[in-house]
Amino acid sequence: MLRLCDNINVKSTQPECTYGVNMDRKKKKYLPAKRSRIMTAAKATMLALSLWFSCAMTALSGAGLVYNRGSYGESLSKTGVFLVISAVLMTSGAFLCLFRKKKVNILSIILSASGLVLCLTMLHRLAAHADSAGWTDKYTLSPVSDMYIRRILPCIAPVTMAVVIAAVQLCSYEVQEQCRGKYQSK
Repeated sequence: MLRLCDNINVKSTQPECTYGVNMDRKKKKYLPAKRSRIMTAAKATMLALSLWFSCAMTALSGAGLVYNRGSYGESLSKTGVFLVISAVLMTSGAFLCLFRKKKVNILSIILSASGLVLCLTMLHRLAAHADSAGWTDKYTLSPVSDMYIRRILPCIAPVTMAVVIAAVQLCSYEVQEQCRGKYQSK
């Protein structure tokens, strides 16, 4: 019975294997890496949470402020615009952490963190304005600022997940090997 690696080239000392057991570094670079099921599940969960909390809730809250700018005023209209911008930044950061490239993961961390900081700053301004104006729900008489906080504050979870996933991918063995190969070839 003939095995796959029994074909030995007379001119070379290394066997030529059909399925790439003894491949050179250049060909090995293009082979797909083994994916972790836990990382795939974390990315799927992060993406779903990001689409709901970071994108939908934050962007719709900001869009509502912009849409009703006639009754809210210029200050809250700007707050709404910045909420929409923060939603775009956080969602973009979440999508970028799905990829495994070094520069893309760094950009994901920057976009996610800056979007979260902007979002929380605008949430603080909005809640402070709602409390100072005495806005309450007409049915339960609870402060409207509590509603905004309940809607927007959970965006911390997907952003944290995106930053952790991007950081894990930056520290992974594959990325470090790519960097070593890049510096060794120079």
